Amino acid sequence: MKKKIALLSCGWAHNFVMDFINGVKNAVKDSNTDIYVFNCYNFTEYSGFPNATGFSIYSLINYEEYDGIIILGDLIANPRILEKERLRIIASKKPAICINCNLKQISCLRLDNYSGFYEIISHLITKHNVKKFRYIGGSANSFDNAERYKAYRTALTDNNIKVELEKVHSLPLLTFSDSHQFVKELFSNPENIPEALVCATDYVALGALLACDELKIKVPEQVKIVGFDDILFSSNVSPAITTVRNNVEAAGSEAAKFVLSNPTEIKNYKISNTPVYRESCGCNEPSIKDTTLFSLNILNNINKTKGFSFQMQNIEEIFSEAADVFTLLTNLELFFQKSHVYEGKDFCIFLKSDWSSVFVNSSENLPLNLSYGNQVQAIISIQNNQKYPREIISTKDLVPKKMIEAEKGSVFLLMPIFHHSYVHGYFVSKNDLSLVDEHFGYQWTHTFGNSIERFRKRNMYKLMSHEYLKLSVKDALSGMMNRVGMERIAKPFYAQNKKNGLTTVLFFVDINSMKTINDKFGHLHGDLAVKTIAQAVIDTVPRNWVCVRYGGDEFLVVGNSKNYNGEDYCTAIQQTLAKKTANMKLPYNLSASVGTYSVPPSSPLTLEEAVEKVDEIMYEKKQAFHREH
Repeated sequence: MKKKIALLSCGWAHNFVMDFINGVKNAVKDSNTDIYVFNCYNFTEYSGFPNATGFSIYSLINYEEYDGIIILGDLIANPRILEKERLRIIASKKPAICINCNLKQISCLRLDNYSGFYEIISHLITKHNVKKFRYIGGSANSFDNAERYKAYRTALTDNNIKVELEKVHSLPLLTFSDSHQFVKELFSNPENIPEALVCATDYVALGALLACDELKIKVPEQVKIVGFDDILFSSNVSPAITTVRNNVEAAGSEAAKFVLSNPTEIKNYKISNTPVYRESCGCNEPSIKDTTLFSLNILNNINKTKGFSFQMQNIEEIFSEAADVFTLLTNLELFFQKSHVYEGKDFCIFLKSDWSSVFVNSSENLPLNLSYGNQVQAIISIQNNQKYPREIISTKDLVPKKMIEAEKGSVFLLMPIFHHSYVHGYFVSKNDLSLVDEHFGYQWTHTFGNSIERFRKRNMYKLMSHEYLKLSVKDALSGMMNRVGMERIAKPFYAQNKKNGLTTVLFFVDINSMKTINDKFGHLHGDLAVKTIAQAVIDTVPRNWVCVRYGGDEFLVVGNSKNYNGEDYCTAIQQTLAKKTANMKLPYNLSASVGTYSVPPSSPLTLEEAVEKVDEIMYEKKQAFHREH
């Protein structure tokens, strides 16, 4: 019977995550076990807002359906999230283990961040006679950083060397670039150069090594540098970095074996690490000499990064250029059908069931919403490199049934798609962890979520612009267009008629005895007369014709021969008006004079000149009315 493991991860330490997952895979390779990796990225937005929306991906986990749960607690490093998931896991009564983080009533496996580091620092003191140190670490909230700093402090104290706090430095991010910039500035003053620089990670050590090279500071002759993690780069630089090899794959393997063993008690244990002495501390072990293979790997990584950047640019362009939702989905499907190197040959992009209404939501900002709902729809579904229909599944199922192999275990990677604090859906791939590499997963989900929001905002602004245009060209009293509408709408309509070879049909309407109505019955009745006759005109002529309040009591209708067969709209308008006023009990007779004039497409007349013609015809009708009344 197939088993399932849920792995809760935060992917910033991508090397650690990849190695750990490989360890889990090795442990279950001979069994029919699926591994579900729920991976996300917390981050700080440009505004300074700490965004933890990505952790919502864990809410998709129904723990009762899994045979074991593994939590990369130190990477998640969010007490509120960890406590929430701890309570859910305990309620499920399923075996679980947390890595590098103590959670009450849950087993814990720790990677040894202490002993190997302690040995290396003691080695610097006893073998290389180092007395003056500086330390570069990270946040004390991280278990890794806290243990490594503890090893540094204890090793110095045990060897009767004072720990000088002013020589202990903490970087917000333990990255190569941040370390390089910090060390270069620090060591630009020769008085700040210690005999040994102890770095909490290899990336920090490598950044320091580059800074020393640029400042012409010799390593290890002038300063010795040590790191932690034994990443590939640390053994392929000159001098090679002395470091600690943390057995992450072994930890992944042990964790998987533990939860699948159906343990009956809580267990806490450690995976040991190994000091690796190389040239940067003054030892003689050289760097790896297979520079050809290493260089090819570097070139391959550069090409992957460039290719991924183009992939993200293409996705952004598809969202920015699509005129509507249908075009957007069509173009996305066509694109991913051709290009999905980083997504894998089996993947789906799921959005919540109400996604179509969200895409055209006109709110300035979407509300807080961390729920995935009961159903999701695959707007993109690629299986074995082929496009599949946009099926709807229950969020309890997580992946389409066709992605699950009956007799073979698979690894499913799930990542949230969101913008700010609104969850749109999630991405799932099968047997492909390309997006865990580097920080591709963060960039991919961030780009997709942001692109949805930009598309939505563009639709919102388009709608607002359309509404503003309608308001700017609309006469509030009559409901017709105003003289601005004459310029922006009627004139282009007239010009398009000529371009299309259509005859323009004009009707000019003037209220009879308007001055008498205003003087004798007041301006409220005058306004009522304008509204009543304007509505009679609008109700009578074709809907796609342009109706303009040309003056106080004058109305212009601009139509064309496309949907006009010589109808007598002059009489029809008057008949419509008579029906409207029949039950209004007005203290006066409300009527209008109407004239019409047709302008062939070959006519040189401008719209203004044509209006003068129809106005003259209407005036003759008005004179006849006054003679009769």
